[in-house]
Amino acid sequence: MERLYQKTRVISRVREYYIPYMKLLTKPSGEKLLMLLLSVLSMQTITSIQHIYKWFLSGVIKVSQNAYYYLLSYTEMPLDKFAAVTIVKALSVIEEKLKKLPVLLLLDDTLQAKFGTKFECYSTIFDHAKRDGSSYLKGHCFVALTICVPVMVGKRVKYLNIPIRFRLKSENENKLSIASEMIRETMKSLSDVHTVILLCDSWYPKGEVLETVESYRNLEFIANVRSDTAMFAIPQATGKRGRPAKRGRKLNIQDDFDFTLVGKYFMSVKTVITNLFKNSVYMTVTSTNLDNRKSYRLFISTVSTDKLYAMFASAEQFQSDEFRRFSGLLPLYIYSLRWNIEVMFYELKTFWSFGEYMIRSKQGIENFINIISVSYACVNLIPLSDSFFSDFSQASSLTTKCFFGEAIRKEIFFSQFASFALNYDFSFHDFDSIDFFNFLSETA
Repeated sequence: MERLYQKTRVISRVREYYIPYMKLLTKPSGEKLLMLLLSVLSMQTITSIQHIYKWFLSGVIKVSQNAYYYLLSYTEMPLDKFAAVTIVKALSVIEEKLKKLPVLLLLDDTLQAKFGTKFECYSTIFDHAKRDGSSYLKGHCFVALTICVPVMVGKRVKYLNIPIRFRLKSENENKLSIASEMIRETMKSLSDVHTVILLCDSWYPKGEVLETVESYRNLEFIANVRSDTAMFAIPQATGKRGRPAKRGRKLNIQDDFDFTLVGKYFMSVKTVITNLFKNSVYMTVTSTNLDNRKSYRLFISTVSTDKLYAMFASAEQFQSDEFRRFSGLLPLYIYSLRWNIEVMFYELKTFWSFGEYMIRSKQGIENFINIISVSYACVNLIPLSDSFFSDFSQASSLTTKCFFGEAIRKEIFFSQFASFALNYDFSFHDFDSIDFFNFLSETA
């Protein structure tokens, strides 16, 4: 394999991208990690380590199948350090003119059905999105954190979503605690970023997550919250003696918000006080029918629209009069980018064999899932960091993965062909192609 990546283009460039991850392990483990990462890129479907070994690994490097089982199940991979490397790579693709734009963190969880009770952390989980007549799913719950960085795609600014870390939830763990730990670990690598905004759905704005947000000066928060969230007006100075009031009167979303029709939605933005944060926040309320209370949706933001407008106006794309007119809805626009994590879940489960793992231990499952996420990050970042792949800067992750897979398989084949031609003396006039391919398959 050493001869292969020294003499080829795609494999050697991909290896160069993965070197910072490999250096976090011992040299033998790092080489096996590289083989697993290449196999994820090369194979359309991965059902097990046995499947990877049979159809890819055994033909490339002379390492036993059990060595890869051991690497995944028993090696304590520094996944937090892997995440830090991914963050550094993601930040490196931000152009200088876009560095005033905020960096986004997307927090969510996803469920994966598994058919078998022998998996560690296997449990029955409530699934609000299930449509087969039951509200419960048997399998695993993963908490995921991704980073969205602004990049130039043509002449427009696009937020590129990169997975940072996946954590498998066990029965005695709490999703809020897991999320809080992941955010704290991630913020160690984002201390020099001017503004980071955490986006999440209505399940996470509570407890430890909010405490974590308040503990960082450069971390802001935009999220969907429950429609029955208590809101209070900003207290007015009375001129009387004594301690001033912390809150004004309680607000009602139907009576105390001035709505404007924007497209098909009624929208309103108001500065309020809630029980979620100590300081005032900016609440955006949307509704399709003002008479139907169930149609109201609330979005909370700790960062003001003026501050957001100042950041986005630094990019030419956001300097139009229309953008300035609707700048009050910027928190809603930023929250819409949270959907990127749902797209990522779909792609990982559909095209990257996210749920096909057969490893039973929690450590093995987390290692395997995070190896897949590192590969997913590679196909999204390497076209922006390596000019050799710049033609794929606007391509989907699936298109780039297919290119890498085909290129890696071709380079391995021709490397083995060249090795055969150099080591064996034969005449092309008497060459038996069937015997050659039989030999190639045996020596691979």
